[in-house]
Amino acid sequence: MTFGGLAAWQAWLLLGAAAAAAAWLFLLKVRPPRVIVPSLLLWRKVLDEAREQTLWERIRRAVSLAVTILIAVALAAAIARPSRQVRAASSASARAPRVLIVLDSSWSMLGRTRSGETRWERAVAEARRVAAGAAGSDIAIATTAEGLVEGPTADLSSIDTALDRLQPAGSTASGWPRLSGAEVHFLTDGAVARALDSAVVLHSVFEAADNVGITAFDVRPALDGTDSDEAYVEIGNFGPAQNVRITMTRGAQSLIDRRADMAAGDALRQVVTLPRGGAADLRVRIDAPKDSLPADDEAFGWIEASRPLLVTVVSSQPSWLAPVFAATPGIRAVTISPAGYRPGDENIVIFDRTVPPTPSAKPALYIAPPAGAWVGSTPDRLEPKPQWTTPAAHPLLAGVDPFTFSIERARIYEPAKFTAIARSAAGTPLVWAGDDPGRARAAILAFGPGDSNLAAAPAFPVLIGNAIDWLARPAAPGARRIGRAAFDASVLRVIGPGNVGLPVIQIPGERVAMLRSPGLYTAEAAASRTTFAVNIADPDVSNLSRSTIATSQATVAVGEGISPRPWWLYLIALAFAAVLVEWWTWLRRITV
Repeated sequence: MTFGGLAAWQAWLLLGAAAAAAAWLFLLKVRPPRVIVPSLLLWRKVLDEAREQTLWERIRRAVSLAVTILIAVALAAAIARPSRQVRAASSASARAPRVLIVLDSSWSMLGRTRSGETRWERAVAEARRVAAGAAGSDIAIATTAEGLVEGPTADLSSIDTALDRLQPAGSTASGWPRLSGAEVHFLTDGAVARALDSAVVLHSVFEAADNVGITAFDVRPALDGTDSDEAYVEIGNFGPAQNVRITMTRGAQSLIDRRADMAAGDALRQVVTLPRGGAADLRVRIDAPKDSLPADDEAFGWIEASRPLLVTVVSSQPSWLAPVFAATPGIRAVTISPAGYRPGDENIVIFDRTVPPTPSAKPALYIAPPAGAWVGSTPDRLEPKPQWTTPAAHPLLAGVDPFTFSIERARIYEPAKFTAIARSAAGTPLVWAGDDPGRARAAILAFGPGDSNLAAAPAFPVLIGNAIDWLARPAAPGARRIGRAAFDASVLRVIGPGNVGLPVIQIPGERVAMLRSPGLYTAEAAASRTTFAVNIADPDVSNLSRSTIATSQATVAVGEGISPRPWWLYLIALAFAAVLVEWWTWLRRITV
């Protein structure tokens, strides 16, 4: 027996003192009240009458005394926080000044075992036992997805609280928490292979289980040249032969509702054609009798082209841009004269050889804007025949061949809070990008169709496509994996399923958020947003019958058993129940 709140001698002293105090208070005789009566004749007859006492009448005072002592001892023990003494995983466990308990945060840890608990619940129960056995040392809790989440601390109640709030969040083999000078205990099912130091104490919660899961799901443009999209789904059966129901919906429309007989180890693959138009959200779900991991039974997709981007072209001579938009599906372009433009519902604005008095509140592409205060140009500031050198690495210029452009002259700008991402051989900026957080994205081309072969250059459609994607979509569209995800520095908010905002951490050059569950998410920048799908879709997660833990590897096998709560919670409940019983029996004169 160990104690998390006090040293052992202090805990035993507290228990003894509580029992003694309770007994002394119970046995303390209270002076009876003095009552004057006219005669003692009736009282003598009552007191002199002999009556045989029942067994309960003879022992009920002792029972009340025992219950009183039990209440005091239970409350004192709750303060001391007792726990079972667990085996030391190494000879130095009891003497380690620091203990780091790392829980594997892979989604396979949510797989159910034969006892009904999940691997994660089994790991949490083992973490509590390891922490109790290391009482007196500084203990820290970490996961492979979130790193260090609690400690180092000697307060076991803080450790219990941290374990209560943790849940699997997905992880990869790259991240691993560190704590200098600590003895490390790693609790895992071995679904993800990890390189561990020989000093790490491995606790295995692995138990083979049958499962059916969605191992791949994605939406992509059709490869046959049509305007339709395709959804690809793959389902794996990692259990015995069984009948699996597959459903796929697009918004409220049902696309698939079928059953398939899948043999053990079988995989089902299907491609579904998705015509343009209709709802953008796609969902696939499976149901099977032998299924130990509900988390991989549902996957989501987002059909980006079903909601066309609205582009407003502000230009007096827009005809040279029309062929680009006509050949680009998923874009709806509207042309407005510079004098008639007012910001509306558009996703992007293209200012063709015109510029507003102030930067646009919408994501904007400025093509050869004239001299203006905020762009910092004057009419006579030009570079003749600039040679575009290799552009910098930037999404706006990905795949753009600068040598296909023939530029007669380029304007020289000095816009505030913009970054030059392409320059001439003389150092003149040819392409600017504005990506200041809190402001709409913007890009500036220092040359236009009258200054170059811009409209006829083979790289022009690529440049325009990149600009539209970069301006309108702050996060890359498509499916992402669950776990820690990196976003562009312009992303201000990430909204998860149920319209719940996620914490976003700012690090140099990007922002990071933890995507904890499958579903549809939205990344928001100053004036643009992107919807993307998050799925598990990983055969290494769905295959609950395999583990990377080598049979020759020294491990501590973790047995079944629902995660135990700290004893002090039960002790408080016991004391409360005993108080209620004693109070109820006292009112009815059953006990003293």
